[in-house]
Amino acid sequence: MYQFKIENLKCMSCVHNIEDALKELDEDVRVKVQMEERIVVVETQISYERIKMAIEQAGYPVAN
Repeated sequence: MYQFKIENLKCMSCVHNIEDALKELDEDVRVKVQMEERIVVVETQISYERIKMAIEQAGYPVAN
């Protein structure tokens, strides 16, 4: 399980875009979102770096 802070996560459309990007890597990925905290929790066997890259390529920079 990985956790990502995404500052420009503003709406459910953003969430769907991230989910779609991650499902291209792993169709069984589980994504949980804490909108107020702007945190995305990802459960998958894919590496942290590949997940981070997919989220960022979808247009959502991950905060460090």
